[in-house]
Amino acid sequence: MTTLTSITASVGEGDKGKQVIVLESPWNVGFQLEEVPGVKYKGRLKRYEMPLSWASCVTLRAVFGDELRVNRSLKEWASAEREFRINPASELRELIELDIEPDELNDHDDKLYPFQRVGREFLIASRGSLLGDEQGTGKTIQVLAALRKTDAYPALIVCPNSVKRNWEREIETWLPEATPFVLHGSAKQKRDTLKNAEVVDKAVIIVNIESMRMFSRLAPYGGVRNVKCSDCDKYGGSPDVTPARCESHVKELNLWRFGTCVLDEAHRVKDPRAKQTRAIWSVFHADSVEYRWALTGTPIANHPGDLWSVMHAVAQADFPARTQFIDRFAQQAWNAFGSMDIIGLRSDRRDEFFKIFNPRFRRMQKAIVLPQLPPKVRSIRLVEMSPKQKKAYDELAETLVTRLDNGGLLVAPNNLTAATRLLQLSSAYCEVDRGETPDDPSTWTVTPTNPSTKVDELVELIREHEGHSIAVSAEHRKLIELAEERLDKEGITYVSIHGKVDADERARNLELFQAGKVQVIMFTYKAGGVGLTMNRADVLIRLQRSWSLVDNLQGEDRVHRIGSEVHDSINIIDIVTENTIEVQQCMRLYDKSQRMEEIVRDREQLIKHGKPTTQMDEELERLQGAFLGE
Repeated sequence: MTTLTSITASVGEGDKGKQVIVLESPWNVGFQLEEVPGVKYKGRLKRYEMPLSWASCVTLRAVFGDELRVNRSLKEWASAEREFRINPASELRELIELDIEPDELNDHDDKLYPFQRVGREFLIASRGSLLGDEQGTGKTIQVLAALRKTDAYPALIVCPNSVKRNWEREIETWLPEATPFVLHGSAKQKRDTLKNAEVVDKAVIIVNIESMRMFSRLAPYGGVRNVKCSDCDKYGGSPDVTPARCESHVKELNLWRFGTCVLDEAHRVKDPRAKQTRAIWSVFHADSVEYRWALTGTPIANHPGDLWSVMHAVAQADFPARTQFIDRFAQQAWNAFGSMDIIGLRSDRRDEFFKIFNPRFRRMQKAIVLPQLPPKVRSIRLVEMSPKQKKAYDELAETLVTRLDNGGLLVAPNNLTAATRLLQLSSAYCEVDRGETPDDPSTWTVTPTNPSTKVDELVELIREHEGHSIAVSAEHRKLIELAEERLDKEGITYVSIHGKVDADERARNLELFQAGKVQVIMFTYKAGGVGLTMNRADVLIRLQRSWSLVDNLQGEDRVHRIGSEVHDSINIIDIVTENTIEVQQCMRLYDKSQRMEEIVRDREQLIKHGKPTTQMDEELERLQGAFLGE
């Protein structure tokens, strides 16, 4: 006999014959059920339903405790889930190496590091998970090793445009039995490539994140409405919308029966409203997909809410509803504008969150699994602004407008634009081109010009490190272009990777640098900050830092990765302009680093494995010291 507060959970049949958890409850527990992500009331059936998932079981028990009555059907499902997925994945996520005799390793296994073999087994056991190993640990290789063992073809790799060719090369090396098909060129060329792949037995389709919306329908999300043709919606669709433009129409990738779907640099799809994100969901959630894997060494860009879109892609049933996820697990606070900001995890629900998250997340740190890598040695070079640069900077900071030497006005119409303009002015003097809309400051083009004490300092540092291979990173392409002009004059050999360099030239430039034919490679965080290997460099000079902690971490680990062990150390040198917004930037980065640590728990893992936390401590001290004016 149930009480007024008890609730019974069992396995039943939901919409379209899909199994769900059916909840039989009295009238007075509805408000409690609203706390559980994924719960929906089915008025026609007069019952509550929720996804059949491990997360549902964990949260139901957390909400109702001993008042939860579990039907035999759900007990049997949960027991099998624990035995075949939760326990194996949970055990593997903690291991560094498997207990395998050397003579039991095949030729392919022998090429993998021990932790990579564990990572492969974790991906297979979890079936849908986020591999969060630090950048430079070979996540790509672990995925290809897992695909080789599962043989779950055809496979889809969704990645940034800059690393499509890298995936192709790695497949040729680590998965020679498969055939990679890179979608590039015009829309017609991409469709022709897809047609050619249809007749291949073990095809691996490689497509960049931005192109997904062209070749997949968009999954629904909240109140976001798809543009529909009249065929898809006879009442709300528009006859002017063609099937090609219809966002609900089945497209080429929806017709494939993928066995494996991989999302590389998954932190780039944190926005659930974005069309590319919903296109990825649509393909990943297809019934044919057996394995769904996401890869990123930087899973949190700003706060724990960033995780949801990625985890929804690889484990839809465990992460069904973003609003309920945030309400249940996120600590929120009012900001100065009267809205709520996510500031971390709720301390009273951390254990519940990690019971759900841990079996789908594995992270290995370089300090633990690759102790042979050289240490990062950090330093700061402080520079002063030139007099006219400082005058323009101070005026813009105070009044959001300044008049430049050529008579033009530099205007910041809002705080976001002001932050960008101040970051630009802290790096170099600027000129403004008003273009075709002189009355709209948001469309004006701002170009850095000389003098730039940062570029002067860059040249000095390159001279000081003669004989070393050097990588240079910046947030803005135009600052890289200003540095290019200076390096040309100084006779310093270099190549660049930024938005004006096409994909093929980027690949050639990277090869030239890695082969030692040029001394310097310069890149922007967006174009060259992910997926690329620049381990020939033992010096990284940061002309600018990004406001994104993710971009900064990704950028520095282009040079600190497998292959860097040939160097004694990796010198990371920040060029910082005194008394500018760059100090506030360091404060913001410190806050974000604390939020990421809350999820990835790097310090906890280092201590657990008996490793020093020195580098983490030094990095935090450097950020704290910067915004304290030290």
